[in-house]
Amino acid sequence: MRSTPIFDTNIFGDVQRSRISQADWKYLFRYRPRKGWPLSSVTSFELLAGLDAASPEDFLDVRARIAFAYHLCNGRVLEDPRYLICKEVLRIPPPLHLPSFSRTVSQYMDVARRANSSTQLLRTGVPYKGRKAKLNTTAILTFLMAGPKKDWVRAVERMADERFPAWRELYSQTNRRLPAAIRKELEPRAAWTEQRAVFVRSLLEWLGASCSPEALVELTTRLDAVLEFAIFVTKEFLLRTYSLQKLQSDIFDLFQLEHHRHYTQNPSIYVILVPQFVTISCFVVSRFG
Repeated sequence: MRSTPIFDTNIFGDVQRSRISQADWKYLFRYRPRKGWPLSSVTSFELLAGLDAASPEDFLDVRARIAFAYHLCNGRVLEDPRYLICKEVLRIPPPLHLPSFSRTVSQYMDVARRANSSTQLLRTGVPYKGRKAKLNTTAILTFLMAGPKKDWVRAVERMADERFPAWRELYSQTNRRLPAAIRKELEPRAAWTEQRAVFVRSLLEWLGASCSPEALVELTTRLDAVLEFAIFVTKEFLLRTYSLQKLQSDIFDLFQLEHHRHYTQNPSIYVILVPQFVTISCFVVSRFG
């Protein structure tokens, strides 16, 4: 059975800081296909957003992480998983608000890994394919990362509004967002069965796709891991003290899981490689085929 890895963003920071040794990193490349392992769009954007967050003194460290990732993927970056769902599962044109960007992201990474400083990347230009390439700004990268976080917070808070409109006042007084009776009602796993279909229906509507029973069943099956994670976070927020503000990056973990759909048509094990399981060990999220 073939394994297809999706690499956690922190992997590349750990390689750059030598928490993962060069020997271990070279060992991984024995198994990398010639065309590279494609990088998830989430990891690509997180690495590029580091350019905006880094001080000039830290630029070379961020560049090194991007270079490690680019070498691993050989310039291949996956589209947004929702774009892939449109193209490969629903067989419909992606909506206009969901453009193709994998080639552009790959080019950004290719230019950034060649830059010697933030000044060269943003002002003087980087020698690239016979010309000078530069970025007008890196702030757009942070802006693009912030959008999904805000949408995620609004969506979860809207669910709290629907369950108990006065949850903010209650939380300020008791450190709980829902009264005990409602929390008890929502604690059993069975209470969330219908919510899986609600999540999938919302996605289909956002994509401008038909919400036919067949589409609902197929996506609910394919996105099983995504739905489990979304429900877990929602439950933690509604029933306990989970902070959406402190854990905003969880939305990108959810997007990483969405990439599993890209591989379900082939017999494979979908894995996310994480630093805690070095060397080249993995956490098996879901098994298909």
